[in-house]
Amino acid sequence: MRSPTRLEKTDLLTILCLRTEHAVAVYTGEEILIEFANPAMMGAWGRTGSVVGLTLSEALPEISNQPFVAMLKEVWNTGVDNVGKAIPAELFVDGRLQQYYFDYSYLAVKDENGKVYAIYHTAKDVTQKVRDRKELEEARERQELLEREQRLNEELAAANEELQVTKTSLSILNQELEARVVQRTAELSRSESRLRFLLSDAPVAIAVFHGRELIIESANKKVLEVWGKPDHVIGLPLHIAVPELVGQEFLQILDEVYITGKAFYGYEIKAMLERNGKLDEVYCNFVYQPLKDEAGAVNSIMLTASVVSEQVIARNKIQSLNEELLAINEELSKSQELLLTSNLDLKTSENRLNKILSDLPAPVVVLTGPDQIISTTNQALLTFWQRTADEVLGRPMLEVFPELKNQVFPGLWKHVLETGLSLQKREQKVVFRNKFNGEDRILYVDYFYQPLTDFAGRITAVLATVLDVTEKVRSRHIIEEAEAKLRLAIDSSELGTWFIDAESRILTASSRLKEIFGFYSDEEMSLQEVFSQIIPEYKDEVIAGLDAAITTGASFDMEYSIKGYRDGNIRWVRSTGKLYNEDVFSKANFSGTVQDITQRKLEEQRKDDFLSIASHELKTPVTALKASLQLLSRYRDNMVHPMVPRLVDQSNASVLKITGLIDDLLNTTRTNEGQLHLNYRRFNVFEMLDECCTHIRIREKHELILQGIKGLMIEADEVRIDQVVVNLVNNAVKYAPDQREIYLIVEDLGDRAKISVKDSGPGIPADKIPHLFDRYYRADYSGVQYSGLGLGLYISAEIIRKHRGEIGVDSELGKGSTFWFTLPLHKNLP
Repeated sequence: MRSPTRLEKTDLLTILCLRTEHAVAVYTGEEILIEFANPAMMGAWGRTGSVVGLTLSEALPEISNQPFVAMLKEVWNTGVDNVGKAIPAELFVDGRLQQYYFDYSYLAVKDENGKVYAIYHTAKDVTQKVRDRKELEEARERQELLEREQRLNEELAAANEELQVTKTSLSILNQELEARVVQRTAELSRSESRLRFLLSDAPVAIAVFHGRELIIESANKKVLEVWGKPDHVIGLPLHIAVPELVGQEFLQILDEVYITGKAFYGYEIKAMLERNGKLDEVYCNFVYQPLKDEAGAVNSIMLTASVVSEQVIARNKIQSLNEELLAINEELSKSQELLLTSNLDLKTSENRLNKILSDLPAPVVVLTGPDQIISTTNQALLTFWQRTADEVLGRPMLEVFPELKNQVFPGLWKHVLETGLSLQKREQKVVFRNKFNGEDRILYVDYFYQPLTDFAGRITAVLATVLDVTEKVRSRHIIEEAEAKLRLAIDSSELGTWFIDAESRILTASSRLKEIFGFYSDEEMSLQEVFSQIIPEYKDEVIAGLDAAITTGASFDMEYSIKGYRDGNIRWVRSTGKLYNEDVFSKANFSGTVQDITQRKLEEQRKDDFLSIASHELKTPVTALKASLQLLSRYRDNMVHPMVPRLVDQSNASVLKITGLIDDLLNTTRTNEGQLHLNYRRFNVFEMLDECCTHIRIREKHELILQGIKGLMIEADEVRIDQVVVNLVNNAVKYAPDQREIYLIVEDLGDRAKISVKDSGPGIPADKIPHLFDRYYRADYSGVQYSGLGLGLYISAEIIRKHRGEIGVDSELGKGSTFWFTLPLHKNLP
């Protein structure tokens, strides 16, 4: 049986194009030679099949001033497709030049290597659609005007007849006529709105400018997007709506179109438009089409445009790259001539170069080709790699060291090989796999990569010079870390630092040192001025110690007091220093630090005072307890003696006082060590106050009066808060013993509760209030000394701060005091 004949590709193309209803053509060559055009395309052109074999310019001479040939050449040269809609074209059809509109596509047909060998052109005639869209408004307006005129004529005739009958009927008719006019006007407006809506969503930028003033009569979304302007510019003159056009050619062209009545076609024209606050380059293909009234006079201009910025920019980039490539080729050509001239010399020196490379102390390797084949290396690099020549030579770099695959180096080698640009970087981290144990070796290298070319000037390899700087980097990191730690330590400890030239005795002081000695940070401070601020009883000793340290290198570590130069405050400082002998880098100098230890000295003094007070406070109840026990021992054979119960009560009272003092000491210790733990639970503040301070209520000497919110609930450690209240009430009893009434007040501050203990005692002097909550501080009002360790208010303050609350006191001499504290209502509130 005979097999059917297979169709050639050209036959298939012919059948497909002949059967399609769209216009199709195929072009070849940069001159745009017509290889094929189906009947639909011939009809669109107004030509016969005789144009096949001609260039498009020869076949259609009327398009010489239109953009199509240039657009096709761009597709041929760049390989970038060009697709558009409703592009205007003037063609000589049926013996006259006519304007048409087409949806088109210029598609680059490429071979397997990506080279363009043909352009496939499809076109769809949308002239009628565009014209219908343009004429729709005019047709509707004419129709409605005719209909309105006809109706008015009819109604006028009837009105004339009825006018003879009655004027009243004419009035009614006039009213009906006005209503109908309003209705028809509304319909006309709706029709106009529908047309504008259709145009507003068109993919092509469309706008209509009215009059020679170029008032923007309409503008669709696309043109507003291209301009970068909102829709409220409609109704404004173009030069006001788009002011950046002033000074560009477009306003003058529009004026010429309006005067001459001739359309203007722009191809890839650049416009500078301000969009999103910056001036952009926008390239467009556009037509300025004059619109005429019934008398043939131009009254408007219609803009139809499509943005081709991406195509233009792409072509410009390609052109720029081609120019760069041409320049590079010229340079390579010159280099090639030089290389050919020196070929013999290079061949002679090749062996000598290899010998030099192998003997170089710096690690060197040559990586050949895109696979980075190790073609040459030296012993220094083999040692660095922990490999032998047999293990690496002739093998790809990433085969020998696969761990480099995800590091930066393969990309760098490729970059040098492809661009011919040398690369250099210092202290780059590299990770090699240890040949012996498989662990990572983290190293740091300085590298220099440069391209190597063959005799023809082609880049064939990369010469890499690698220096191992791992130890230098690690040493610097250690030094930097040590310096950072030193700076942090100095800053954290608020140390002042100083530097004294051992020969000239010139002092260089830090800002903190100047601050400690009472100077401003920006003013000079000499060594003699420093000595002048030392308290006289220490001055000679400090100067002598400093001289001895500088002269003999003896250690210098002294504590002494100074008086601030400007503030006059007395401070205690500790100075330490060391003599650094002269070396090749610096002169002999004496450097050190000064630390403000005033607070430490005050703490030491307070501790000494506290130990004295604690000894005194403990001695009294211990002595009383000892006396009571001695008396009880006399009655141990007669326990029913009436003195026994009294002695037991006295002993218990002494034990309770000792226990209270010990509890204060323990709470202070827990607070200092951060071991003050809180057990949160919800409780009623008012009820807690009502139940606390039983020891005060039993004595009946003072009356505790509760005021404020009864139902306020908080989340806190009830036992600790009770302890705070007891401390504050005990203070009120202690410092206002003659005042019977003590007020306990509860307030709701929204997200916090405020608890106050108010007395009517003598009040507290203002200069003592800031120290009331300090550790070991005991108030001394009007020369009266009170017993206690000075820890109660300190412990109370720490408990409240642990709850993230605040504590304070309001007091006025002669009017009493109010100690208060606030607490968050809930545990998680800040």
